[in-house]
Amino acid sequence: MNKRKVALTAFILAVVGLLAGGAYTAVQLLSSQKNDGMPDGAQVSQSVHEGSGENPVAAQTILIPASELPEEEASAFGIFLRQVDNSYFVGTGNTNIDISVEGGEPSVSMAHSGPEVEVVANRDTLFYEDITEGDRGVPDAATQELEQIVRQVEPPDDLPRGSSMRVWGERRSDRVVATVIVFIRHQLPPELR
Repeated sequence: MNKRKVALTAFILAVVGLLAGGAYTAVQLLSSQKNDGMPDGAQVSQSVHEGSGENPVAAQTILIPASELPEEEASAFGIFLRQVDNSYFVGTGNTNIDISVEGGEPSVSMAHSGPEVEVVANRDTLFYEDITEGDRGVPDAATQELEQIVRQVEPPDDLPRGSSMRVWGERRSDRVVATVIVFIRHQLPPELR
């Protein structure tokens, strides 16, 4: 009877080991595959808008990076939360900004699933503002592709909360010493800033 239990336990452990190895291999293959239809460094954003008849409409925007920006992956990206001296604090991960009006009173809530990252700028940091033309709101098609256009600017000291920020530089834990920062001003109404 003991031999049977040992054999059954060994068999179960072997099956679990094979399944775990197979799952690990599948994840590695999926993560190493490149999406051939997507240009290097492209940023993809998903949004849901109110369509006709109050039915929600999903839209995808693919932003092809400007040639002025580094080709490597950004060190951090997310939504701008606040500025303290030469540090910009960015909420990372999946980000969400909700603006709602209840009883005539507007309110805004911002959420991010990743860590808050401190982005430290110095005199060598290059700042770019994204001035891409195009409808970042409700697109005409389910998917739209935009060529990113940026212009070099002075460090902003009045960046609105909720603006998008992408940063390249040396990252250590939840802090990045920035070499390049690109931002998109998302202008919230004054009462919501």
